[in-house]
Amino acid sequence: MYCWTPCWDTQKENRGGGMSDLNCLLAGLAKLCIPPFLLWLWHKKADARLYPAPVALLVCLPVFIVAGGIRPGLPTEDIALYYAWEGLLYGIFEEGGKYLALRYLLSDYDSRKDAVSYGIGHAMFEDISGGIACFGLIGAENAAPDIFFVNLWASVSSVLWAAALTVLILYGIRTGSSILTLPAAILLHTVSHAVNGIFRFSTALLLVYSLIDTAVVCYIGYRCWQGLRELDGDAE
Repeated sequence: MYCWTPCWDTQKENRGGGMSDLNCLLAGLAKLCIPPFLLWLWHKKADARLYPAPVALLVCLPVFIVAGGIRPGLPTEDIALYYAWEGLLYGIFEEGGKYLALRYLLSDYDSRKDAVSYGIGHAMFEDISGGIACFGLIGAENAAPDIFFVNLWASVSSVLWAAALTVLILYGIRTGSSILTLPAAILLHTVSHAVNGIFRFSTALLLVYSLIDTAVVCYIGYRCWQGLRELDGDAE
C-alpha cells in the first residue's frame, strides 16, 4: 500500500484457527478491484481525465524495481530504524517519482483532477502485489482472521492517501513551493510506513492509526485542492 500495509495486509500470525479461502479470495479481489472502480467512478462523477492513471502505473514499475533493489542493503539490527529507513527509501522514490512525472511527463495534465487520477493509478500499482499476496494465502491456513476487512479498508485508504499526496505535490509544482511540499510528502510517507511496519501485528492499533493518519493526509490534500482551485479561478 501506499504507506499502508505491505505486511499488515496478509503476513499476520493466525490467531483464530485459520482463515477461510473465501475471505482470502475476497481480500485479493478487494485489492485488485477497488482502485480501478474508484478511478472509473472519479472519471464519471468528476469528468476527470484517465490518462494520468496509466502513466502512474508505468512510472511505478521502475520506481519499485530500483527501490526494491536497494532495500536489501538497509540495516536490520534495529526493527524500528529498519522500517524508518525503508519508509524514507520508498518515500523518496515514490514521491520523487510523482514529482518528476507531474513536472515533466504530464506538464499538459496539470489540473487538480489530473493529480487525483494519477494518485489512483499509483495506488492501483501498489495494490496489485497486495492482491496477489492474498491469493497466495488460499489453502495456506495461516491468514489473519480479519484479512478481508483489513484489505477492504486498506484498498480505500491507499487510494485516498495516494491521491491526497499527489495533490500536495502538484500544489507545490503549481505554486513554486516544491522545496517545501515534496519533503513534506516524503516525511508523511516515511512516518506512516514506519508506524505500519513497527506495529504490523497489532490490527486494532494500526486501524486506529490509519483512520487518523488518513484523515490528516486527506485534510492536507483538501487544503491544497482548495488552493489549486483558487489558482484556476473556478468554483468546481
